[in-house]
Amino acid sequence: MQDAHAQLVADIAALEELPVFVAYNANVDAIVRVDEELESFLDRPDDPGSDVPPSPLESKRELAAAIGHTMAASRGDEIAMTDDFAATLEAELQPDSQQMGGQAGIMTNLLTALGAAPITYTYMVSERQLSMFEHPDEVRYPTAEDGQVSYCPLSEAVSTDRTKINWVFEFREGDELFGVRATEDTRFIAASRPPEFDLTAGELDAAIDQVGEAVDGALLAGYHNLTPDVVDDGYEETHRHARDVIRRLRSGSDVDVHVEYAVTHDDDLRDSIYEWILPEANVVGVDTHELTILHEDAGREVVADPPSEATPFEPDEILDHYRMLEGIREELGVDCIQLHAMEYHLAVMESYHSPAALRRGLEFSAVNAATKAARGEITSAEDLETGLEYEPSEMGREAIELLADHVDETTDDGVLATPSVAACPNRIVDEPAGTVGIGDIVSSSSFVLELAVSNDR
Repeated sequence: MQDAHAQLVADIAALEELPVFVAYNANVDAIVRVDEELESFLDRPDDPGSDVPPSPLESKRELAAAIGHTMAASRGDEIAMTDDFAATLEAELQPDSQQMGGQAGIMTNLLTALGAAPITYTYMVSERQLSMFEHPDEVRYPTAEDGQVSYCPLSEAVSTDRTKINWVFEFREGDELFGVRATEDTRFIAASRPPEFDLTAGELDAAIDQVGEAVDGALLAGYHNLTPDVVDDGYEETHRHARDVIRRLRSGSDVDVHVEYAVTHDDDLRDSIYEWILPEANVVGVDTHELTILHEDAGREVVADPPSEATPFEPDEILDHYRMLEGIREELGVDCIQLHAMEYHLAVMESYHSPAALRRGLEFSAVNAATKAARGEITSAEDLETGLEYEPSEMGREAIELLADHVDETTDDGVLATPSVAACPNRIVDEPAGTVGIGDIVSSSSFVLELAVSNDR
């Protein structure tokens, strides 16, 4: 078997100039550590840790309740803010740091770092947003006029002074806020929802098939960014339009589509995404929290006490994850659903890429995840050497062995790769530099390498 370094070199080479369409959401993440200074800025909730926050958030008290609730639950969460409250935070709160945010933005930065060739569309590009792209000259921005698509550098796509800012409140095990103690390292995101967002791209939508002819695959996200304020009569009309755009994108060529799911607490919005968007994907990417929500929304048989980041890891939880993924995949009728969990990455599929492609994609994503966790960023392919310094999780290996026994298959060096299920252990970083965006890194890195391997690049 090829050694890990040689495999990494081959994987990176396969991605050179790989053309991928990426849309729709990019923003600036304003990072704030949960500490005494933040506590002094916020207003104390009535019952810290137990108060269920409303959606959207509109006050410092509600924000404090949301952070405390997330710390008590020991899993990451995201809730939208009102436009007025978003403006209040921007005016009154100073972030500890800033970085690229939004799934499409994070994925674009990774693709350029790895040498791929993304075509990226996002609905708001300000000078501040532009500054968050690590390699803006390597990104093409699509526009259309008189039915013809053309591409310009990102620097020429700046069209607004406004920047979408999400506030990311990070905490580590032992951190406290109003007496609530965190038992895990994770974060809460207070997400802005600018009224400009409506999942339409003007003339580009009608000519998107030309983009499809120019790329091998598409990474799509941001469908959860809609709010009642930006739709006339429910979400269906907007999501049906977005569905038609996906179909038009792939109408002229064989384009694989990955949709990255994201949590929203708006039941109607989740239902609309489930009905109109997810079935159009070849592959859907989720984390464990998102998987539980999707499983409930699918109306599948309830898994008693589904695995959660809030409880200690047990290897046999992979069997519940496998059953949940299998049920959702069948319900949606998609080719594949991929899960990024703490100890392992797991894919359940039918008529998708070869087991060899899935194996390479999942193992590559584990290296990317460890690099992102250890360094806090990936700015070049050379950075991935850092990820190789972290060993695959032994608990992940144990879990995958249990799954292999369950499906009457065998593992190879801790990895399971069959036509219907694939899994590999994650590479664990005990003290991550940051947690935001790792799921997007996992999903995009595995998708593009699977694509490249399947296209025999």
